[in-house]
Amino acid sequence: MKIKDFRAVYPFEGYVTESVNCESAAMQIKLEWDRRRCLRCPDCGEVMGRNRESRSVAYDLPCGGVQIVRVDYPAIQGLCPRCGTYHTIRPLEIHPRRHATWRLMRYVSLLARHLPLDMMVAVLGVPAATAWRYDRDVLEADPPAPDLDGIEAILVDEKSVRRGHQYVTLVLNAATGELLHMAEGKKKESLEAFFALLSEAQKATIKAVCIDRNGAYGAVVAEALPGAEVVYDKFHLMSNLGKALDELRRSEYSKATGEFRHVLKGQRFNLLRHPENLAPAGELALHGLLDINRNLQVAYPLKDQFRLVWTYTKPGWARRYLRQWIWWVEESGIAPLIRFAKGIERDIEGVVAWCKHRITNARIESFNSVVSRIIFKARGIRSLEYLYLKLRQESLLRI
Repeated sequence: MKIKDFRAVYPFEGYVTESVNCESAAMQIKLEWDRRRCLRCPDCGEVMGRNRESRSVAYDLPCGGVQIVRVDYPAIQGLCPRCGTYHTIRPLEIHPRRHATWRLMRYVSLLARHLPLDMMVAVLGVPAATAWRYDRDVLEADPPAPDLDGIEAILVDEKSVRRGHQYVTLVLNAATGELLHMAEGKKKESLEAFFALLSEAQKATIKAVCIDRNGAYGAVVAEALPGAEVVYDKFHLMSNLGKALDELRRSEYSKATGEFRHVLKGQRFNLLRHPENLAPAGELALHGLLDINRNLQVAYPLKDQFRLVWTYTKPGWARRYLRQWIWWVEESGIAPLIRFAKGIERDIEGVVAWCKHRITNARIESFNSVVSRIIFKARGIRSLEYLYLKLRQESLLRI
């Protein structure tokens, strides 16, 4: 390949390719400053006088079968007569703090999205710590800041990121899925840090916040966004109801004897699945279970009747139906369901708010799988700041 061809493959503005050495296992490209160009101050553009020049080396993208490409270039120090300061001029394509080109660093960052860290290190032949620094620098330079204007609804949830119950709080734009904020912990201070970033005008546009019923998020939302409605995630509510139903099943199993215990065993998923999703064998087993146990026979229809609340489009009608459903549960006398119903009665406004806003945490729950995938590929997370940058990148790519 001729030198002019290398200039097209490895362009360096303001520099000329003096020579290319491909004789060894590594390729070395030697650059020289283009003498036809003036040395200008990067701040004010004034022509600078040369003070001194030193040679430096940076790594670039692999070329063909050559894994290591070194770029030998002059780093020129100049004194600006206007600013009165010294500046070191190097190719714009080379990162000012790393011995690498932006091309190589973006290539590493691209691979980091798709390959585990150990595999990426084997492909590139660079140390794991170096690959991590390249990826972090690219992420810090590329993603724009979150757009906090005109947000109408947000999703809030927590995610475990390390062993030992170490959590982060995630805030997503409900309309776009963009990650707006991540903070360590799952206490109220974690969410308060997000609201502290918003102006009063930005807070005023938020009309709904979807959360689960656990934790202290509800009180924070009520204080920071008095004009917004809390929407309790319907999937968390159905999960809580399923746990109450399974608690009843386990209680009945502990009291049963003989063949009745055999019928109750292994029926958890048949009880929790929606009737339309049951296989014929599961449907037959479920009917056999309900035929021999009175409490489960009463509780199972109550589970499906609770699902009907999501068919309402008016909060008033949904509220009226829920109060009727709570009365049915109380009449049943089934303790696990009564405890669940009392919680629904306490939080009824957050439940029926779904009928108006129609938002759930399904998007943020699916985003939690992205968090797990990133942690797995990185073989753990070195810092929460780096995790936030990775998640910002993923959320923007998913929009």
